[in-house]
Amino acid sequence: MHIFGVALQLAATLMSSAGLVEPAQDAMREAFASDLTQGVRGVLAYVEATGGEEALVRIREARTDAFEIRSFRKGACRPSEDRRGHICDFAVEIDTVAGPIEKSIAGRFYVGRGGLIYDPDA
Repeated sequence: MHIFGVALQLAATLMSSAGLVEPAQDAMREAFASDLTQGVRGVLAYVEATGGEEALVRIREARTDAFEIRSFRKGACRPSEDRRGHICDFAVEIDTVAGPIEKSIAGRFYVGRGGLIYDPDA
């Protein structure tokens, strides 16, 4: 019975990798959050390289690098025509020090080595 469960899970993963199974909302949220975190890290690295440690400290003290995803709602998904994965619509609300940001976005989600990946350049 255990072997059947493992085989079923492997088949679902392969189908997802091939773009046959839509990504789950929780996995999409995690992939989006990871992409956003990496973007913030990139900006902070640039600020540090161009403005030095002092500029980085000012950003951190002002908390303009902080965010929290308050809500994430999956919309319609469709298989990507020219690349693997799905193009999915979603609505997100992000809390920042400057106030909430609400956006409706579309992006490509696909399975990579570390799990689901969000590509905003759908």
